[in-house]
Amino acid sequence: MITIDGGTGVILHNGIEIASDKMYDQWIIESDTTNTDFTNEIINSWTRGSVTGGGAYLTGMSHSSGVFTFPKTGIYRVDYRLGYYKNAHRRWVGAQMELSTNSGGSYADLSKSYTGLYDVGTSSSFGTTYIATNLDVQNASTYRIRFKAIANDAVTVYGANDDIRTTVIFERIANT
Repeated sequence: MITIDGGTGVILHNGIEIASDKMYDQWIIESDTTNTDFTNEIINSWTRGSVTGGGAYLTGMSHSSGVFTFPKTGIYRVDYRLGYYKNAHRRWVGAQMELSTNSGGSYADLSKSYTGLYDVGTSSSFGTTYIATNLDVQNASTYRIRFKAIANDAVTVYGANDDIRTTVIFERIANT
């Protein structure tokens, strides 16, 4: 049975919400950046891409100096794809998400993924590391998220304005 909660206006089917506000927002890195602080490099040059399919659907995220804020509470799916390259071996290269629930006063690891990079000897070797998580944003005024490129030595974060190489996608999928 489909009902509408009189107090909230939420549409329910047999008691399960089926029509929460949705949101989609994609950000990219438009130019290469070398990470120099290998284990603590916050990516801060995000922009809404002009590539086909990029940008925001409905109310999107806010961004300042590498830190994103959420437009409203809810359950979000966050996908982060880090593209990188270097013409040397790297024992490990990683993508990392960090979350703050106190307006950026402190951050905790939310998700990490690592891989190695093997130099083929003739030119730069390229790699991609991908992480995704579902996140319950309980207070939009205090939750913050940021993204890092981490490695045991410098790599170049792969960016472009004509296709998508390093990206973060936010999707609001349900109410909290």
